[in-house]
Amino acid sequence: MDSNSVHKKLQIYAAKRQYISFNEMKELVLTWYEPFRIYAKKLNGRNIVREMYSVAGPSGDAVYDYESYGYMVFFDEGKKDFRTIVLDNVEKVVKDGITYYVQ
Repeated sequence: MDSNSVHKKLQIYAAKRQYISFNEMKELVLTWYEPFRIYAKKLNGRNIVREMYSVAGPSGDAVYDYESYGYMVFFDEGKKDFRTIVLDNVEKVVKDGITYYVQ
């Protein structure tokens, strides 16, 4: 296979990707109780992949607004507990079988 055909296949693959903005991603994941898979980075730089969903009022005793600080608390299906995700670190979201890449 020559490099032109490899390059062409990569272009076709990239063109099929569904890209969304940061705000569109927030709208996609902040739909209460609808599951999604999230691909993000932790604060230490490690990758995480989690099956999650947003729930109304998960902040418990927190005395500040999570969203205004750029992160959100979601319910983690695997751990059966709440987890904090930095929304700026989300790379992609899979919801209803569609993969959305965050720009």
